[in-house]
Amino acid sequence: MRLPTFRTPEEAILDWFPGIPCRVLASAREGDDAYVLVDTTPDGRPGLYGATAARQDGGWVEGTGGTAPGWTRTDAEHGLGTATVWGKTPEGAVRVRAVLGDDVREVPVANGVYLMAWWRVPAPGAVRPRVDAFRIDNRWVPARAAP
Repeated sequence: MRLPTFRTPEEAILDWFPGIPCRVLASAREGDDAYVLVDTTPDGRPGLYGATAARQDGGWVEGTGGTAPGWTRTDAEHGLGTATVWGKTPEGAVRVRAVLGDDVREVPVANGVYLMAWWRVPAPGAVRPRVDAFRIDNRWVPARAAP
């Protein structure tokens, strides 16, 4: 069965929720891979759902998703996937710093959430992506101490 293709990864993921007023909170792309974070609840309390998408046949197709970040296989032949860390941010946060092994990355906060992705990586095993700190009031606050 051939999956329908869409102009953008965001459209592909929103198609999972016909008739539900979802909104895209954040998305990330690298090459033919994408990850989209949506809010699935229209009543103001975020119901976060993240999913992979892939470019295929000139468009984007939906991949695998769920209600928690982690690792999702995107290349079965080579045992590779997308590792993600995402969630709501503390009040006043403008940036997030996250770590996967020795790889430290920063991203801006958007819509009160963060999304960080590592593309085409092996399953992380015991070393999983994690948030290290939030940038609040012009200083880095360790995630464990963030309000």
